[in-house]
Amino acid sequence: MTYKIIETRQADITLITKVEYNFDGVISTVEVPHFMPKSQAEIEQNIINAAQGELAKLNAIQQIEALLPTLPINEEKPIE
Repeated sequence: MTYKIIETRQADITLITKVEYNFDGVISTVEVPHFMPKSQAEIEQNIINAAQGELAKLNAIQQIEALLPTLPINEEKPIE
């Protein structure tokens, strides 16, 4: 897994980094906000922490996509 910062901007006291994550060939681009960052190390840690959430989101999307074809449509079932 890798990341690169592809854009930055400031919104008042928040630094926003646009980050491109590469999860073993799956590319995901997200904006990571950094509220009153104090150091480059803090910003990098925020980016790394955000990667875990983004990876969980990508995994959930795949799981839901796998579930979709298993759900019966227009099939009436009893409630017991």
